Amino acid sequence: MSTQPMLSRLSSATAFLRTTACSEMARQKCQVHHHRERGDLQRYIGMRRSNPQRANRNTHLNERMFRAMRGQKTLIIDLPDDEVTRKREKMSPSEMRIELLRQGINPYKQVSPRRWNENQITLNSFYAVVDPYVSPEDPLPFIDISNPVETVKMKGSETWERVLHRWHNYKNGVSRIRKKEGFEKFDPKTWGPTADDIYVNAHQALMARDKARLHGLITENAFSKMWPDVENGSIIWEMVGYNEPSKVISVRCADSPYKSGNDIAQLMVRMNTKQRLAVFDRFGKLLLGSEAEVRDCVEYVVFENHVSNLDGRWRLHDKVYPRSVREKPPALQTRMLKSDEERPSTPLALPLRAEIIDKERRKAERSGKKTDEEE
Repeated sequence: MSTQPMLSRLSSATAFLRTTACSEMARQKCQVHHHRERGDLQRYIGMRRSNPQRANRNTHLNERMFRAMRGQKTLIIDLPDDEVTRKREKMSPSEMRIELLRQGINPYKQVSPRRWNENQITLNSFYAVVDPYVSPEDPLPFIDISNPVETVKMKGSETWERVLHRWHNYKNGVSRIRKKEGFEKFDPKTWGPTADDIYVNAHQALMARDKARLHGLITENAFSKMWPDVENGSIIWEMVGYNEPSKVISVRCADSPYKSGNDIAQLMVRMNTKQRLAVFDRFGKLLLGSEAEVRDCVEYVVFENHVSNLDGRWRLHDKVYPRSVREKPPALQTRMLKSDEERPSTPLALPLRAEIIDKERRKAERSGKKTDEEE
């Protein structure tokens, strides 16, 4: 009687264990979540486990398959030697050449010179022209019999550019300038004589090398372009006359930084004048132009004003060259041979500075050895 309830209890216990084992096996299969790896690359290659409590069973395969891909994620960078960099910064140009020659590098061919591009940061001027667009003076024909379709398209795009340019002149130019204090009655149509005075006074100050006066008439951008002409040379300039009255063709006003309210206005003026210009180098040789010849010049000069500042003034800023204008070739510094004796009979190669130093060193070593033998 006592064995029967005992057997019934054991059978119920084994059945319970079987059901729990099957449930655990089913639960373990479901915990891997292989069906989720199809859209998850990190799970598939084994970077992230599908179940944090249990490892992905494909990890040992994926580590071999994607070993090259994991290797590409690492980038080996050659860090520069700080000690060598500090030594090179203290070296003079001649010492630097000798050091490069010792390393087998030709400093005259394989090394570019050191360059520093530095700009002064100011908030009262731009370092460029806001809108350098210049409408062409010779408009395109309305239609051409040889190619009417392309002519109509080009004429339409040109007309659209002109209309858009005039709209910006008012919306982002005149109307914005008139909102500033002191510019309520600003009229670009009557501003031409003011541009002529600033242009003439700026070139006269440049010719006299008057920096204090020059900074009040031109911006920092214009100073970096105009001052080298008189820093290592000299110019002779004269305004002879005007072929046409100067007129404003573009008005722009923008803020720097963006949306800060620090508005800066730029006016592009078309000037058709007669000028006399001669540029000389530091030895007094003529590089460009002529002192006696008068030339007709059509220029598009940009003037700038810091309109947000009550003390702002109009200054010469830059020049704009339209697409139709071709760039002039640089001036060539040449001289005339006075006699045939100056002309070499055979071309001679200039010796390198390193070769001269090496010859001097060998000569010094030989002289030192001779003195030792004599002693």
